Amino acid sequence: MHQVNGISELERQQVSLAQTQGADFRLDAIRRLVADRIAPGTVLDVGCGAGGLVTWLLAHGYDARGIDLSAPIVAAAQENLRLCGLDPSRIREASVDSLVEHGELADNVVSMDCLEHIEDDGRAFASLVSATRPGGRLIVTVPAMPSLFGAKDRAIGHYRRYTPERLKELATRHPLRVDELKYWNLLGVAPTFMAVRLFDRAVDESFRYGEAGAGKRALRRGLSAWFRHVENRLRPPVGLTLLLVATALGESGNE
Repeated sequence: MHQVNGISELERQQVSLAQTQGADFRLDAIRRLVADRIAPGTVLDVGCGAGGLVTWLLAHGYDARGIDLSAPIVAAAQENLRLCGLDPSRIREASVDSLVEHGELADNVVSMDCLEHIEDDGRAFASLVSATRPGGRLIVTVPAMPSLFGAKDRAIGHYRRYTPERLKELATRHPLRVDELKYWNLLGVAPTFMAVRLFDRAVDESFRYGEAGAGKRALRRGLSAWFRHVENRLRPPVGLTLLLVATALGESGNE
């Protein structure tokens, strides 16, 4: 992964995201998609990045925490919590394995767009399962459609994009009941296909955040309504993201 001034492109992206995520309609929509699937109890966001999901959940009354391995990302996420009047200690630098070793399991374990950054995704998925209490819920999102692997994926250190079959195969190695497996972000497929397959470049997503004129504001409002009120309720045939929801059964196979 490309390094800039001692930090990776992914870290640079996440630190920047901590400052803009509140205005990003797409992130808001997928947070709501995930939140609708969270069971009662504690929530652990593994690889929490800029902390957007943890911030959103805390603001809506959830008992949420987040961990990440990157010190610069954690510092930016903690500062974002402070600015929102929330407890910065809710996000810390730690590995999921270290939490499991200390018995810190959660009723809900969430991993949003993390597995694709890890070469041994099988081991990483196993760690997520081990952090989920029996009867608890595991919620995972990953980038979908390997045919769209392109410049943006390479820049931020993706090893792969996923098919439903590959993601489900990771789950079937463990005592899990797969409750849901669906695509999300149908609207992004066509522009990403054109950018990646025709021009070998990343899609310009600057319209999602930052300053905007009347035209961009109207576009954001329209897309926000689509994601929240239409796509979050559908099972599109394709999409840029895959969502997996599973219940941890424990070693005995019971919840």
